[in-house]
Amino acid sequence: MTRLFLLLIVILLLGPLLAPHDPLLQQRELANLAPTAQHWLGTDDYGRDVASRFLAGASWSILVGAAATALVLAIAWLIGGAAGFLGGWVDQLAMRLADLFLVLPWFYLLLGLRSLLPLSLPPRPAFALLLLTIALVSWARPARLVRGLVLTAKEAGYVHAARGFGVPAPVIFFRHVLPATFDLLATQALILLPRFILAEVSLSFLGLGLGEPDPSWGALLVPLKQAWMLDQQWWRLLPALCMMPVFIGFAALARQWGGSSARSTLR
Repeated sequence: MTRLFLLLIVILLLGPLLAPHDPLLQQRELANLAPTAQHWLGTDDYGRDVASRFLAGASWSILVGAAATALVLAIAWLIGGAAGFLGGWVDQLAMRLADLFLVLPWFYLLLGLRSLLPLSLPPRPAFALLLLTIALVSWARPARLVRGLVLTAKEAGYVHAARGFGVPAPVIFFRHVLPATFDLLATQALILLPRFILAEVSLSFLGLGLGEPDPSWGALLVPLKQAWMLDQQWWRLLPALCMMPVFIGFAALARQWGGSSARSTLR
C-alpha cells in the first residue's frame, strides 16, 4: 500500500512530463467535452484537456506544500527544542508565542494579506508568499509536541551521562536530544503536507491562488461553484475525485508511521 502511494506521488510530481496534451492548448471546438479515450477527464470551457491540467498542477501543489511543510517543521524543531531544553524564561516566552499563534484565524489573516499584495505581483510568487505565510503561523502545534519530547529526552540516562563527561550543552542538544524528535517530525510532515495542498485547492477555488492560464488543482474546481454543472456536466467533479486518493494516502501513511513510532517508543 505504501509503495503504491509513493508511486502515485512520483507520478504526480512528474505530471508535467506525463501530461498527454499541452495543458495550455485551447481548442474551442472541443469545449466542454465529456471524458473520452483522448480526453480522460473531459475538456474545460476553452477546450483544454482537464487530465493534462490536473497532472500539470499536481507538481506545483505538492512542491509548494512540501516547501511550506519543511519551513513549519524547521521553525517548530528549533523553537520547541530550545524551549524544552533550556526551560526557564525561554520556555515561557516560546509557549506564550505558541498560544498566540494557535488562536490566530490564519485563513482570515491570509485573505487580508492577499488583499495587501500588489495586483501586479506575478501569481506564482504571490501564491508562494501566501503559503509561506501559512507556514509561519502554523508552527505552534508541532513546536509544542517537539517541546514535550525534548523534555523527556533531556532526562534520559545517556544525556545525564554525557553531561557528567563534560560534553558541551550544544553538542548534547543537537546530537543526543533533537534526534529523539525525528519520528515525530516525519509524522507531522505527513499530516501537514496534505493540509497545505488542500490550502492551495481552497485558495485557488476562491480566486486567490494561481490565476489563468496556469493550471492548478483548485482552479479545476472553480466551475463547481455553479450547482447546475453537477447535473449537466458531471465530469467536472472528476478532478476532485482524483485528488481524494492523495489525501487518503497521506492520512493512512501518517497513522501507520505514528503507530510504528509509538510502538518503538514503548520498547
